[in-house]
Amino acid sequence: MDNAALYNISYGLYVVGTKIDGKNAGCIVDAFIQSTSAPVPTVILCSIQANQTNAAIKQTGEFMVSILSADVDPFVIGNFGFQSGRDVDKWANVPHKFVEGLPVLDKAVSYFRCKVTDFKELSTHTVFFCDVIGAERGEGEPLIYGDYQKFMKPKTLEAFKQYKQTGKAPSTYAKWVCTVCGYVYDGDVPFEDLPDDWKCPLCGAPKSAFVKQ
Repeated sequence: MDNAALYNISYGLYVVGTKIDGKNAGCIVDAFIQSTSAPVPTVILCSIQANQTNAAIKQTGEFMVSILSADVDPFVIGNFGFQSGRDVDKWANVPHKFVEGLPVLDKAVSYFRCKVTDFKELSTHTVFFCDVIGAERGEGEPLIYGDYQKFMKPKTLEAFKQYKQTGKAPSTYAKWVCTVCGYVYDGDVPFEDLPDDWKCPLCGAPKSAFVKQ
């Protein structure tokens, strides 16, 4: 069987946010769909049984879902998908806020507050049936799972590899900003290693015009 055929099913990538024993929990999922729209919107979430987030949802009966944007930082996907919340506070690595006590991403295309009404165990996953009890729209276009597989997965792997090597999440990196035009340097070469004659690509200001923030 050609498993790559599954990549052509159109759906997105999402970050689930909840709590377990009073601590933040979260994971990446790709199986989150609307099932009905009235009288109360309902959704279905499929989650790996072994995940800490799965246990958290069963404990609290509520969770948030943040829809990832097409221009999401690839590290966000690796952060929530390539490590366990039992070992690290994933939410500490990314910009986020709390809505009614539960974490959501700052730059979500939309986010939903979901209340579990029932669930069914499969061989390796749990299917949660939920009412949507809150929703807000943000900005941007949602990331499509097929595009992630084709274009973003290598960047995700590299970003997470760098995080494991340095112990620092991209959101904690210092930013170099041009004091003339406000351009934020985001190149692959560390700013300190750029040649002295390097100039701002936006306004042409010298390297010395940049400040660390």
